[in-house]
Amino acid sequence: MKKKFKIPALMGLFIFVLLLLPIIYLSFVNRATGDDYHYGILTRAAWMGSHSLAAVIKAACKTVKQFYYSWQGTWFSIFVFALQPEVFHDGAYVLVVFMMLLLWIGSTFYLFDRVLRKNIGLDKWSYLLVTVLFLIISIEFIPGTKSAIFWFNGCAHYLLPFAMCQILTAWLIQYSGEYRKRTFLGIVIFMTLLGGSNYLAALFALIVTCYTGIAVWFLKKDKRILTLAIPVILELIGLAISMKSPGNQLRVEEDVNEAGTEAALAFGAGEEFGFSAIRGIKTIGYSFLTGITDIGRYMKEKPLVFVGLLLLFLIFLAVFCYRDELFCFQHPVWLSLMLFCLHCAMYAPSIYAGVPVSKGVPNTEYQVFLLCFSGIMLMVAERLAGLLKKKKEDGTDKKTLQVILVSGFLLCLILTFLGRSNVKSSTSYVSLIYITSGQAADFKEQMDLQTKLMEDAGTEDVIVPFINDVQGPLMHMPVTADSSRFTNRATARFYGKNSVIAMDRPTWEEEYGISDE
Repeated sequence: MKKKFKIPALMGLFIFVLLLLPIIYLSFVNRATGDDYHYGILTRAAWMGSHSLAAVIKAACKTVKQFYYSWQGTWFSIFVFALQPEVFHDGAYVLVVFMMLLLWIGSTFYLFDRVLRKNIGLDKWSYLLVTVLFLIISIEFIPGTKSAIFWFNGCAHYLLPFAMCQILTAWLIQYSGEYRKRTFLGIVIFMTLLGGSNYLAALFALIVTCYTGIAVWFLKKDKRILTLAIPVILELIGLAISMKSPGNQLRVEEDVNEAGTEAALAFGAGEEFGFSAIRGIKTIGYSFLTGITDIGRYMKEKPLVFVGLLLLFLIFLAVFCYRDELFCFQHPVWLSLMLFCLHCAMYAPSIYAGVPVSKGVPNTEYQVFLLCFSGIMLMVAERLAGLLKKKKEDGTDKKTLQVILVSGFLLCLILTFLGRSNVKSSTSYVSLIYITSGQAADFKEQMDLQTKLMEDAGTEDVIVPFINDVQGPLMHMPVTADSSRFTNRATARFYGKNSVIAMDRPTWEEEYGISDE
């Protein structure tokens, strides 16, 4: 049985690597922008002045304090923001894509290895096939590529905590059976740090930890699991520190002002910001409603995602049917309900806050949706395989299984054909078009020129050519003609300049008598 999935697994791995190539190519085009500069002002100055890592860490802590009182309380995220790669070298932003893909792919493989191989006992080829297919769905149809792969600040605030949550989940499963001190230490560190990250990741960690504790307590009556109260308390302390930030209210007020009065009323923000029991109850109801309606939205907007999920189900079914040893989930209905509640819970922070959210929020909601429903399908496939095996005393009802698998694969082909236009919104396709259109090369050329001008030691008030802010999958906040705008001020301060403005490229070339060539 082990070799049945070898060829499909290797084919899936080949396709996965192929799809990553355009994304990896853009890593060499990708550059810091806007918030990257803003949060890196103090740390870049520290590095340029001393080349001391200790000085940079001290500056990062100072950055946390500064923004805690002026903008937001997510202390762990801000600390990471301050360490964006261009703080250390202007060409170091090339590392961002590699770092984020490593975190995303590595944490997924780690979690799936714990669940599928060590707990359920899947062989390496079926495990590889499932994990690769899951990653293809996840990466290709993520709502916001900028905050998931290319933009350091967005990734540090959403992708990094999500990867930590996946690793944390694997550790919780391991700890519930082995109670190793090293695993417990990892849980404590991660949960403490997640208290200072985005609220979705913090909530995910708390829910999964509580799920683990409740399951072990009721199924095994093992009091050792109560030690998980320690990381829970530490995360809650970190979360309380984050929520108590004076900068949070200032940011909400600014977001509401930018959204306008009508939008502010729609968001329910402004004076209601803060704790409200009634609002909390309403949030729970709206979270379940949104969790359900978003499944329908995904089906409409991302039909190929459901083709991938159906393929995952068929693979799970085949694996359980072809394996000799039996595996049975305890309380699959309760587990499925818990996973569905976890999916819906991810909508609670943004609904409760009632203010506009960044693209990183839908990313986490989507990633958790995939995890939860893959888990539900895994249990449904196991139960269906059990029914097929019961029909035959000497093994699986292979005829029925073949009918199900063939029908399922035919349905996947039909749905793929009907939803083929969805390919154009995939991460690899968008990246490839950005490259082949020449926009990527043009962007790199213009950013190299801008960096050269910003690093000119003889100029304190810099003038650069305009760069288009529509940069495909990349994040770019362009320098404008107004030196008082946020991006202008952040860029100027990052490079230690008095000011920076942009002008039309023909005018810039004519006035300064040079071109970027």
